Amino acid sequence: MPLFLACSKDDDTPSQPSTVYGTTVQIGSGSARSFVSADASGKPTEIGVALTETALTNLPATPATGIMYDLALPGSGSATAQMPFDHISFDWNPNGHEPAPTYTLPHFDTHFYMIPMSVQHTITLDDPKGDNFPPATKLPTGYITPPNVVPGRTVPMMGRHWVDPTSGEYVPGGTFTQTFIYGTYDGHVAFMEPMFTKAILVPAVNVDLPVKQPAVYEVAGKYYPTKYTIRYDASTHEYIISMKEMVLR
Repeated sequence: MPLFLACSKDDDTPSQPSTVYGTTVQIGSGSARSFVSADASGKPTEIGVALTETALTNLPATPATGIMYDLALPGSGSATAQMPFDHISFDWNPNGHEPAPTYTLPHFDTHFYMIPMSVQHTITLDDPKGDNFPPATKLPTGYITPPNVVPGRTVPMMGRHWVDPTSGEYVPGGTFTQTFIYGTYDGHVAFMEPMFTKAILVPAVNVDLPVKQPAVYEVAGKYYPTKYTIRYDASTHEYIISMKEMVLR
């Protein structure tokens, strides 16, 4: 398993950029693992999920509501602690989900949670705490709750979802391929979420897009991503779903 490279005070060898991985979780015929990358100074540069190419075969066709895979972040290293994220949930939705027909294609959700897993797992369908929104300044300008969703819909074990109405799936004639979602619960921003169809996961995939930013951040003094990516690593035969280009807020 890769480890952070470090030097002691008596070692003149310069530190190197590094990546550490979390525990591997089986998905389909393959697996997924979380990771955190840092530069030579220890500042976080990227956080994400590495999904093996073989994970796309023998994916469960049920339950219709999807399957949630919890991914703990790697250790309590300094790079991990410098970000606001507690854990990742990587979800497979064989039949998509509401709102129909926008998101009813087979797809994956990648929730980067800023709330503890113990709290996330207690969220219930239409949980009244989901109606407690954070200040609007903590969400990017223009983000809205998805159209055609049952009013007051808080998703169990997730929270309230907020979408970008200028994203491609909402353009007339557009089709959902990938999008970026924010989530809230009990007055806080609870997660950031790249969401994408299974169909785009081919070796030629190259999504590299900005993350729209709020005016105020949920936790000050942490590194937040300004871009997200979906790409293929030919050397490891993994799809990389990540958030990167971190900025201290």
